[in-house]
Amino acid sequence: MWKKFLSKLGIGAAKVDLALHRPHVRLGETMEGEFLLEGGSVAQQIRKLEVVLQLDVEAGGKTYRRRAAVIPVASSFTIQPGERKVLPFSYTLPLHLPISRPTVRYTFVTHLDIADGADAYDQDAIHILPPTALEQVFSALAALGFREKATSGSITPHGQEFAFFPTSEFQGIVQEVEFFALVEGEGVRLYMEIDVLHGFGGEREMKRELLITHEQLRDSATAARLLREAIEEAVRAAGAFGQLSGHPLATPHSPIYSHPVGHYSPVHHSHHGGHGWAGAIGGFAAGMLAGMVAEELLDDAVDDVADGLDVDDWFDGGDGFDGGDWL
Repeated sequence: MWKKFLSKLGIGAAKVDLALHRPHVRLGETMEGEFLLEGGSVAQQIRKLEVVLQLDVEAGGKTYRRRAAVIPVASSFTIQPGERKVLPFSYTLPLHLPISRPTVRYTFVTHLDIADGADAYDQDAIHILPPTALEQVFSALAALGFREKATSGSITPHGQEFAFFPTSEFQGIVQEVEFFALVEGEGVRLYMEIDVLHGFGGEREMKRELLITHEQLRDSATAARLLREAIEEAVRAAGAFGQLSGHPLATPHSPIYSHPVGHYSPVHHSHHGGHGWAGAIGGFAAGMLAGMVAEELLDDAVDDVADGLDVDDWFDGGDGFDGGDWL
């Protein structure tokens, strides 16, 4: 009787531990492991065993928490005193989740629901890597001398936005390249904003939409070439072609690029015209990284405006709320 009473308080109760085969997984791939259950000092009825994929996003000095997924494992079983059970765990990451970045973190929270007793929990931090196609985009940018900014990966109203800055050939010409990534069956569609240095200390934000097919991404040289052409054309369209003196076709009469092997859309707006992607993206598009959680997080951010938090600060400098046609 005394043991049963203590077990209701969590003393001598059943325990659970999720042992993952690896702490990282790529979007679209399957994470595997085992649940290690150990009975306590008395027999206990388990109502359910489930895992919550918990997402934490830091923005504006606050942490926003969401359940990215609830994964049922087992229900209604009894574990005897001292009994050890091993149950398999398997979960395939959907392609529309945001990937891990310094301000985007994930935890598997295992919940053992014990009838008439204190529930048991286990927490395991995991790292979600980019899908292979997006990783290939990152590699192509690296080949052009671009490096990811520390603030890259922020959650905006339309998904997860990545930001890269030049360290070599485009240094002094391009301030940064930002983009959203839409994973499609054919490849990865990039909604790019290229900040081109213009005049004396100014810049112009040039919009470009570029689809790089999976076949092109597998050839790193082709992927890098398509990205370079898009960036060079944006520089010329911004009226900064004279800064491309070391680049091929860098003349004021150079034609706008056309890409027989890539799908390219020359859309551009000035710095004061807003982000300009509302029509192109069309809301929370299926396949857009972080599209599943962006709307809920945005709702929380709007609520925080009433509490004194500047919504521009929430979204990493306010790119999504600059008075343009973003929403």
